[in-house]
Amino acid sequence: MIREIKELREKNTWVDLILKAIRTSEGGEILKRLKNGETYEVISQSLERPPFPGFASLSPKSQVQLTKAIAEFRMDLEGERNAGNLVEGDGWTNVTHNEDLIDHLLALYFTWVHPVYMIFSENHFMASFKNRSDLYCTKALVSAILAMACHLFDMGDDASLWPGVDPEYLRSRFLDEARTLLPQDDRPKMTTIQTLALIFLVELGSGKGSRASHYIRLAADSLNTRLEQHYSTEAMEITRWGIYSLNVAWSGLTYQIPNIQGTAEIAGEDVFQHVLLDNHDALWRFYRHAGDYAVTSEHPSSAVLVASEKARLMRLVHESIHLLYDSRDKGITARLLLKQYRAYLDWERALPEIIALPTGISSAVDLEELVPHVLSLHIEYHTAQIHLFQPFLHLADFSGSTRQHIMSITVDHARKAYEAMVLYRELFTCRHQPSLQTFCLLHVCDVLVRFSPSQPSSSDVVKFCLENLRETADGRGGFAICGPLQEMFRRTAELCGALMPDDLEDIMGSGTEYTTEDFLNACTRLSYKQPVDSIILNMDRNITIDFAHEWKELIDTSGASSTGSSERAKSMRIDDLLNG
Repeated sequence: MIREIKELREKNTWVDLILKAIRTSEGGEILKRLKNGETYEVISQSLERPPFPGFASLSPKSQVQLTKAIAEFRMDLEGERNAGNLVEGDGWTNVTHNEDLIDHLLALYFTWVHPVYMIFSENHFMASFKNRSDLYCTKALVSAILAMACHLFDMGDDASLWPGVDPEYLRSRFLDEARTLLPQDDRPKMTTIQTLALIFLVELGSGKGSRASHYIRLAADSLNTRLEQHYSTEAMEITRWGIYSLNVAWSGLTYQIPNIQGTAEIAGEDVFQHVLLDNHDALWRFYRHAGDYAVTSEHPSSAVLVASEKARLMRLVHESIHLLYDSRDKGITARLLLKQYRAYLDWERALPEIIALPTGISSAVDLEELVPHVLSLHIEYHTAQIHLFQPFLHLADFSGSTRQHIMSITVDHARKAYEAMVLYRELFTCRHQPSLQTFCLLHVCDVLVRFSPSQPSSSDVVKFCLENLRETADGRGGFAICGPLQEMFRRTAELCGALMPDDLEDIMGSGTEYTTEDFLNACTRLSYKQPVDSIILNMDRNITIDFAHEWKELIDTSGASSTGSSERAKSMRIDDLLNG
């Protein structure tokens, strides 16, 4: 990202040769010629403008970047005639004018945040950013992006490069600027909605989940207002599904029913109908510190594909939320439960191969191609399955064998998520993991400590969870929300009789005593655990009787592959279910 931003700046002199011509009355003809494949050199000569010195020696990648620059400008030109305004001032933020620092923060954001929480179109944003247009990029949005990136700012060995820089102080300054610049309008712009969603993420990472909730709710509600029609359909669709996914993910992890209008429309609508999936040149590169680009390799990003599959997954999570927490009238039946389970399995089986996660992934080639947002997608999937089944382990009326099979499903998903988290830590460290992934971590480790204390050992799970949260919170800009979450899990693990690490005090950090307010601020309630008692009240009274027969029907109609693996299918014996 840093390289791309610098290249854009350096190449302004030669890109402008063509862009200036496009702005004239000849613009339409030039765009038509570009679309027909004419080279930039031929067009420049026909305009009696000398080509950019050394143009013939440009790499194919530079040619691709120029093509993207032209396409991005065309997007703006077509939608910006009466909408976008030139951004005034010397830069996009008044907090700092250090371009190297801004580039570093942008690189952190587009490496670690954007591929997981895609709430705006990167192409449209960068086109407006480069052209200083406020259509897809505003000062408020940039400030919110930079504030979020400060959470990921790990000084490490780079301290000498950033004298006097305090990530925590910077974050508060950027956040204050974003709030101050937010327009108060009954008909918000799309960039305003995106900024609200980003402020949610910044506040959540700061340990203020309760206050953050208001921002994501407002962002989701604002999507239902009538926006101006000059926005690109692709850009609007990315934002709509991105904020929907973020809102549902947060609601699912904190057991709230998302206030989303038009649910029926979303349920029947194809995801990313007008969005182009990742180009061959859409690449991801490991980046944490200045200089990383020089020593790390590029990999296919698949970020847009991951975002589209995440939206489909969150649609299922949305259905699960209503099933578990809003079924008092009709009740949670065995058929509805297993129908939802089958929908999740179908989602996993339908994943494109490039973002599927093979069982037992271990080869060097496989690991080299992995990108963090793919692992995060699978962690969210397994967590959703845990949330679907875990409440039923607390229902006393199930037979022993039926309960054991439900436990097998739950524990199996917990182990797979745990393996993905261990791999994530090994490949990318925990320092830059998504903030909502820390909630997944709690639920996964909770299941393993309660229901599978020996595989892996509960002491290893506890140590991993506590260390993971500690690493994510490290540094002046780290995710402060991990402190209260870490204490919540420690208390739960001790109640379950798990062995605490010998170096517990070091892992827990400064020994901060968290208050009720701290826990409420972190996750809107005093515990991260599912409200099992409330869910049980929503269950159909015949669910324990009907479950075995509905499970048999699931197997008969879907085949053994519906369980996700032949090994798991063998373990779920219908005879035991029917005769238990």
